Amino acid sequence: MSEQNLIRLRPFEGLCLTAGDLLDEQNYQRANRQRHNLYMHGHGVVQGLQVAIGQSRKKYHAVIEAGYGITGMGQAVLLAEPVKVPLEVPKKDGEYMLWLFHVEEAVDGDVRPVFDTAETQPARIMESVAPRLHSIEDEPADAVALCRINVRLGRMVQVRLPVPRCGRQSRAAESYLKPRVVEFIRVNKTVVQNLFRTALLKELGISVQAFQSALVSSEFLLIEEGTSDRVLYRVAGSLIGYAHDFYSPLPKTIERIEKFKEFVRRVNAEVPGTDQGDEVWLKWFDKFERLLQPLGKISDELEKTVEAQR
Repeated sequence: MSEQNLIRLRPFEGLCLTAGDLLDEQNYQRANRQRHNLYMHGHGVVQGLQVAIGQSRKKYHAVIEAGYGITGMGQAVLLAEPVKVPLEVPKKDGEYMLWLFHVEEAVDGDVRPVFDTAETQPARIMESVAPRLHSIEDEPADAVALCRINVRLGRMVQVRLPVPRCGRQSRAAESYLKPRVVEFIRVNKTVVQNLFRTALLKELGISVQAFQSALVSSEFLLIEEGTSDRVLYRVAGSLIGYAHDFYSPLPKTIERIEKFKEFVRRVNAEVPGTDQGDEVWLKWFDKFERLLQPLGKISDELEKTVEAQR
């Protein structure tokens, strides 16, 4: 985003306009709008633009849902309807990013004569979008990042990590992080409810009450669509703290819970500080996400054994 002062046309009676003057006026309006987009909304996916990678007959493709985004230059891009895009597998292994580029091209069907010459030129420019795959190190300014793709030995696998998102609308794009946090809340609520049906939690402790309250309040917080990644990180960090306080003093119930206590203790000990950046939080979130599998097994086992423990 340019920080330079904007200059606009100052018309007056008798001013002789040129094509350059009209172009300057257009550029002023566009720069002003792009500056507004970046300062008010940031850059990234606003809504939609979800990607699903598929394969048919050994050829890969990406299905991109309709949506809207803002590029790193502040240019709005719109994909009006879903599109299926063929993907060429890069020759070099590594991580790649699928981008949606803002594209401008002259409209050949609308040409005008150039005054006092036999020449003609297109008089309209069409703005459109084009998906392209780039190495993860590349950060094109006039494009919106859609999804990460890992390429290895001729295979393409979608990497479920968040991409930049922006917007303050109620339908702002959802992050890949959110389903993991929601699932953590759901499964822990099931575990607590099953334990309440046994004699183990007959006497309600402060840690149990605090954990249950944290799960419920987090569930209400995440009802709102478009929760920022930063909020999701902080919610996950807080829930781990309450989970540690809940599981640690539990009397021995099933062997899985005893092992899970150690997992939670380690993840809780590594929760980043509030002053840490998103990259640090993202690395920690990977450890948080790994808790979902053993937690799900605990929930399933309790469902089967809780009646016998009553």
